[in-house]
Amino acid sequence: MKLESTSKSTPQNLSTRAENLTQRSRYIRQRKQTMYKLTCAHFLTLVLVLGLLAPFSSSMAGTSRISSHSSTRSVGSNSSFALELGERVIVVLKDGSEVIGELIEEDDDSISVKSVFGVTSIETSRIESVIRGPEVDRREFAKREKSANRRGSAKAFIDLGKWATQRGLADRAREAFERALALEPGNEEARIGLGWGQTSEGEWKTPSDVASLMIKGWSLDAGKLSPPSQGRSGNPPVRPPVTPPVVKKPQPPQGGTPESVLERLSPEQLERRKRELERRKKGREKFEEKKRREYEGVPWSQRSVIKSRNWIIECNSTPEVARTYQWIMEALSSTLNKFFKSKEVRSQKPLVKIYRNHEEFMLKTGMGGGVGGFYQPSSQNVTAYHGTFGLTGTTYTVLAHEGTHAFQGKKMPNMGNYPNWYIEGMAVYFGDGSKLDYKKKKLVTGLIPRDRLFHIQEKIRDNKHTPLSKLDGLERNRFSGTHYADSWAVMHFLINGPESKKGQRFLAEYWVMGEKRPVEQGQFNMLAEKYFDSVSEMEKVWQEYVLGLKPDPAGEVDGDRFSSMDFMFSIERPGKDWKYLLVDIEDRDLVLLRKGDTRNEIRVRLLSKSDETQSPQDWIDNDLLPSMRKKYDKVQQTKGELGGLAAYVLEFEDRAPAPPAEKEEEEAKKEGDAGSRKIQDPPKSPDDVKKQPEKEPFKPLKYRSYILVGVSNAYELRGSFEAAEFASLIQDLEWVAFSFEKILRNRW
Repeated sequence: MKLESTSKSTPQNLSTRAENLTQRSRYIRQRKQTMYKLTCAHFLTLVLVLGLLAPFSSSMAGTSRISSHSSTRSVGSNSSFALELGERVIVVLKDGSEVIGELIEEDDDSISVKSVFGVTSIETSRIESVIRGPEVDRREFAKREKSANRRGSAKAFIDLGKWATQRGLADRAREAFERALALEPGNEEARIGLGWGQTSEGEWKTPSDVASLMIKGWSLDAGKLSPPSQGRSGNPPVRPPVTPPVVKKPQPPQGGTPESVLERLSPEQLERRKRELERRKKGREKFEEKKRREYEGVPWSQRSVIKSRNWIIECNSTPEVARTYQWIMEALSSTLNKFFKSKEVRSQKPLVKIYRNHEEFMLKTGMGGGVGGFYQPSSQNVTAYHGTFGLTGTTYTVLAHEGTHAFQGKKMPNMGNYPNWYIEGMAVYFGDGSKLDYKKKKLVTGLIPRDRLFHIQEKIRDNKHTPLSKLDGLERNRFSGTHYADSWAVMHFLINGPESKKGQRFLAEYWVMGEKRPVEQGQFNMLAEKYFDSVSEMEKVWQEYVLGLKPDPAGEVDGDRFSSMDFMFSIERPGKDWKYLLVDIEDRDLVLLRKGDTRNEIRVRLLSKSDETQSPQDWIDNDLLPSMRKKYDKVQQTKGELGGLAAYVLEFEDRAPAPPAEKEEEEAKKEGDAGSRKIQDPPKSPDDVKKQPEKEPFKPLKYRSYILVGVSNAYELRGSFEAAEFASLIQDLEWVAFSFEKILRNRW
């Protein structure tokens, strides 16, 4: 289905145009009256006056497209739009697409807008109108609300409520927090957002109760209720002044290199590092220019249309991008046909529509910022957008996932006959668990996606996973994001497990069972008994297999440098005494450096950012810092650089363990009877006291983290050192931070 580009009119634009027409009509009417009264003797004077007014009239016409707005700072003295630096705007283009974000630059020829997806430079000739003021927040809230509805989780609506609170949209924030509380009645963040308060005994008070208590002198701080001070009942307590946290001011780097690193370099090394920084800068500029051309593309009416063996590809990025998506989709079909050899039941070729950028995708489809693509069973179409976005984001995984659904739709007589674990497990297996071999132009499958693996392993250990005996019973309205990990793990076990031949026959028979009638738990159990003796025995073997899995190494070591093509970064170790560890590391770790047998470590981690529309600063302030302060002490924030790119820098320390409560106090509290007395144990002899092992003193680690925030995730380079050695080892961490390089490559 072809979607035509359309221009949009907004209430603000219509109001502006009406005002301009009124002024013009008044001006013409006055001119007619004046001409009627004038004599020929005055004609020359009139011509001179009109000649003086013409430039002023022309300049007024050039600015009439934007409504009047009080401005504290205009960008560009000859600016066409006279917008304010830092103002949030929606730029409506003549082809109907929109760009929303913060204005960072404007001149006579173009304006530049910064969104969470990067900086977009737009030529003035392409702009239909610019929307400003409260309308921007209203429309942005509507988009975020759609995204939250699709995610359907309490966390999604809490994020929405926090955003609305920051924008001053109190009513919308309350609605969002209420939705979150309806989904999770015990959610603390939702309660706090709505004004609930918790006493020191753990009892929650409703907003009305909180208001009554505050009248009596209670105080509310971050959801915690505190009673009034002794002897001051009925009056607000006098609270001590809040001491702001100490924030280190970043030192200006010399040539982009930390001072402690500079001290270690010879003149020759300094010159080499200078050339290296210049090379990186040129590489980034070249990469960004290539992305800019791909994202600019052409209007949808001029898109490339490629009819291949199994697909129809429509893409309005560059022709090179369209051809690449063609071979990607054909490689996917070839791989899927090897696993599932069923005949096609529909001759229609699925249509794959790929928009040139994220903004156009959202405009044409109505999808929010958190959606990368989707499949429509009724039309068999797959829709996505082109982008090497964020830190490690790629359109390939979206196409592999949704393309698997299109393959299912073409081969399965009725997709509804199969339970969600089978449909989605297959899509996750080929979406998250595969990658492209660029040289051979084929897919490599059977890989282990880190997030899915660590999630299902945690669920199995906590006995919160879906047992195989209940897997088919998950109804579609109960199938949420957490079940994707369960589904992937079952699919991976059957295709790649210790008895993969049996597992693949299991899947093939399961497919055939659903060709004529719905497949239910009974059929699953029957196949489990046929190939694994019983469903309980299959559960046992499956759990053992999944818990024993380890993710593939994130990259490779070549001399002193570690490089990861999958996660698009590389680092260099600071010295031979630092050893690389690529296995047996924590779930968020991509690579670990350890110095000898000590606790001193440097690691690169990948952090998740659940709300893709959230700005880096909002994510740091609202998500990362609060979680850090719950776990660590002395958390301080500043700014710095990671590989020459602007980064957030945090320093913090281990928190001392809370002293154990005295046993006698615990027992007295439980007993609660002041009149009862307990026979005391006899005092311990000196020998008994000597036999007790001495507790090791608390030895905190001190940390520094460099954090580079993207759209859906963030790199973290973290150093954890013995507190006494922190000052001497920090230069090693700075060396790695300086060596950090983001690999720039189109990964489709």
